[in-house]
Amino acid sequence: MNSAAAWGLASILIGGLGTLAIFSFLWRENRFYRFFEHLFIGIAAGLGPIVIVRDFFWPKVIEPMLGGNITVYPDGTLSEPYQPLYLLYIVPILFGCLYYFIYSRRYAWLAKVVIGFTLGLYATLSIRGFFSEVVPQLQGSFKPLVVMTDGVLDIYQSLNNCAFVVILLLVMNYFFFTLGKREGALQAKVAPLGRPLLMVCFGAFFGSTVMARLALLVERVQFLLRDWLGAVATMVGVG
Repeated sequence: MNSAAAWGLASILIGGLGTLAIFSFLWRENRFYRFFEHLFIGIAAGLGPIVIVRDFFWPKVIEPMLGGNITVYPDGTLSEPYQPLYLLYIVPILFGCLYYFIYSRRYAWLAKVVIGFTLGLYATLSIRGFFSEVVPQLQGSFKPLVVMTDGVLDIYQSLNNCAFVVILLLVMNYFFFTLGKREGALQAKVAPLGRPLLMVCFGAFFGSTVMARLALLVERVQFLLRDWLGAVATMVGVG
């Protein structure tokens, strides 16, 4: 068995043990589960900075600053001219390094500047993402009740839009008029209809979540039954 095959076999065996360790939590919390939990967190914490440096910081920041992305041809010409503006990357790098002053009691306020800037940036992006998600939903809620396709009434789409608008109004009525006194018998009877519609929506969301979890479970069970047991059989045969 060559080194590549041995390494692949070892990775499958360790992956199977880790999967069984995580599943052991279904019985109760134990040291076997806790060890692999800490191992996973440690690997994730160590792998994150490596991936950031390898895939982003080095190829997109350091190499352009040093001109490492420029190829020198045999005749002395360059694949592209060097851009001195890449040196401006030093400014955000130094600004980000202020975060490490959090370990200093005297200059810890410098780290708060970076933290405040980061929180403000992400708050702005969250607001932007909120409007980019909500505004299209508001636009999509205005549906025509009568849909004409090539001059012919589309009964199915018209009924679909009517049902959508009725459900939307019932749900909004349930939210807006839950508190306070309801005037009129019709509104008092119609408002509770929004609750079962919400339950149907929440049930659909929960069902999709359960399906995603079951898909992960099926993948892990298939890995244990096919790959891991096959690796164990191979290991026993080699031994």
